[in-house]
Amino acid sequence: MNFLLFLKKFLIVLSIYLSLDIIFFYFLPIDLKSKLYNNRAHRIKSFYYHHDLRPMASFYDHWGYEKYQIFTNNLGFKDKNNRKINFKNRNLLFIGDSFTEGVGIKYEDTFVGLIESKLKEKNDNIEILNAGVQSYSTSIYLSKIHYLLNIKKLPITDIVVVVSGGDIFDDAYKYLDIDENFILNHVDHKNKIVINLINFFKSNTLIYQVISRITPPKVIPGLIKSLFIKKTSLNYDEKENKLLKISNDEISKMSFLYLQDYNYLFSKDEFDKWGKNAIDKSINNLKELSKIVEKKNINLNIFYLYEPAIILREPDIAVLTYIKDSFKSLETNSVSFFELNDYFKGYKDKYEVYKNLFFINDIHLNKKGNKQVFEEILKKINFK
Repeated sequence: MNFLLFLKKFLIVLSIYLSLDIIFFYFLPIDLKSKLYNNRAHRIKSFYYHHDLRPMASFYDHWGYEKYQIFTNNLGFKDKNNRKINFKNRNLLFIGDSFTEGVGIKYEDTFVGLIESKLKEKNDNIEILNAGVQSYSTSIYLSKIHYLLNIKKLPITDIVVVVSGGDIFDDAYKYLDIDENFILNHVDHKNKIVINLINFFKSNTLIYQVISRITPPKVIPGLIKSLFIKKTSLNYDEKENKLLKISNDEISKMSFLYLQDYNYLFSKDEFDKWGKNAIDKSINNLKELSKIVEKKNINLNIFYLYEPAIILREPDIAVLTYIKDSFKSLETNSVSFFELNDYFKGYKDKYEVYKNLFFINDIHLNKKGNKQVFEEILKKINFK
């Protein structure tokens, strides 16, 4: 009885605290709230396709060379500001993983943001949407696009899918099958009510912002240490120039080059063990996606992005050929395939490519890399 009485009192106190927390957080000024938010608060769960960005979010992230502000529109897509989308005659949807989301930089500097700016110079009757989110793969592309087209009924006219090498691994090991309703199966919470409660708690309470900063416990020593480290005021260019002093040998030893995610590109044993099946699974996802968009007369363009692992190491030619041939097999009258591999040509060697176009010690495109990708996409696709 004593335990039940204690539990009852605890739940009452907890309910009162959470109610006050939600009310207090609700009335905080938007600018202050954006600074208090942990970026994990806006990377929410999805019942249909595993995860997404919260609609109409505003928060700060730090990935790359500077802290920058992220905005999402009413659809939960990364955007230049919080805005309600007004669809036009032409509505272009981009989807991909962290390369397409554009981690580390503001929306305006991502290749999607640059494409939007360029296309809208001459055409006011066009809308550009970025549905890309980090850790996406072809399994999510299929599930999410079905959701956007057939459940949300968005009037999309063109879709651009940007696939990277890491997608293949995620399709094989991170995400499971897709059911007959195009709902992605995975190991996380699958109950709609639980998902909605988690998402609400993450986005509307101060206690979550605190807890998420001190978990897992291994981050606490780093947080304490950061309090005593002198803060530097270096901007993006200064930080980049400082890191450019890295040697070629240091680049060759970077850990991301040897992740299991990319082993299938360099080892025939790994390709035979899981890589081929994973590639086939990704291609089948894209085939199903092609069927969906063809029914709606939507133009589909698929890009395969060459990333640092392929640029800095020599992939097995037979494996790379298998990947390219598999993607080429997707082509129809309404589906086109392109390699994104011209953007890094013209540099004296692979190390200069990496230093110029990617964040040092990371795989992601920097501002210049995004600009080069933007230019290549517009050379290969005529959106007029």
